Amino acid sequence: MKKLLVLVLAACLSIGLLGGLTVASADEVYELNVSFAAPEFSTMGITAALDRIQEASEGRIKFNYYYSWSLSSVPTVIDDLASGVCDIAEVPINEHLNTFTYSNLITYTPFLPMKGMRDAALTFNELFNEWECLQNEYTALGIHYWTNIPCPVYNIFTTADKAIKVPGDMAGLKLITSSKLLSDFVAANGGAVVNSPVTDYATNLNTNVVDGVINHINVITAFGCLDFLNGVTTFGESGMAMNLMMMCISQSCWDRLPEDLQQLFNDEIDNLLNEQCDQDIEMSTNNMKVLEDRGVPITALNEEEIAVWRDAFDDMRQGYIDELESTGYDQAQELYDALMEKLAE
Repeated sequence: MKKLLVLVLAACLSIGLLGGLTVASADEVYELNVSFAAPEFSTMGITAALDRIQEASEGRIKFNYYYSWSLSSVPTVIDDLASGVCDIAEVPINEHLNTFTYSNLITYTPFLPMKGMRDAALTFNELFNEWECLQNEYTALGIHYWTNIPCPVYNIFTTADKAIKVPGDMAGLKLITSSKLLSDFVAANGGAVVNSPVTDYATNLNTNVVDGVINHINVITAFGCLDFLNGVTTFGESGMAMNLMMMCISQSCWDRLPEDLQQLFNDEIDNLLNEQCDQDIEMSTNNMKVLEDRGVPITALNEEEIAVWRDAFDDMRQGYIDELESTGYDQAQELYDALMEKLAE
């Protein structure tokens, strides 16, 4: 009887300890909503990775895909992840400068000497794993950082056939850009900055509201702007700037997943990044060829010419880092220096 009583008490104690804990069932199906910024044809590398995760889960994960901001939106995507409107989303951190300040410093700052899109993506992931201040930008929002998608480089696209070779050639031009630092740089060199959502790019170009756009060719193409362009200035493999779209998972969603399912996501980090990067490189090459075939003159600056722009931006970049340090981002200089060290390797 004593042994039986001990067993009963132990069982009761175990039940009490487990009270309130959710124990995942091997048969439970996790239905996850995925928000994409881009249309379906632009996300094949991402969906290929997600499809492999779904298949490897053997029916335990089911993804619902929502393209072109049909589920979330640029201004609400962070809140939508935290609240469960979407479980996985592309997050355009360049549109949330004050939220992802450290992340943007080492990705979206103009004239960073990146060696190309893939280099930018992989370098960020290395720094993310090393720097707690980067990690905190996501965890503080209830977001699990999964990986990133490198966007094509930013160049200058204009409605006029005008060779823009030095910063002063932007004087008098009305240019669309969403980057604070690029906006400051354009204005400092006599240009006028126009803010516009991408959905209005084509109308603004076609009606001469603006003289050009600073963005990447795939955005230019996706929003119907190619027919209105008559001049392009390119800045090598680094462009004027480059940004990353972050693939993020709601932290509450991530925490619900058993470890074996989490591992399926971790196993696809490199595949997703590389496959989507390959797709965007191919698309950007093909889109630029459309302009070339139409006879649009392309002013391709060489390294010496690009250095003139980089040098002209130096003081502005350092002023921005100093401003960040003075407003509480006290690791800005150290983080930027760490980026430069990696890029010099």
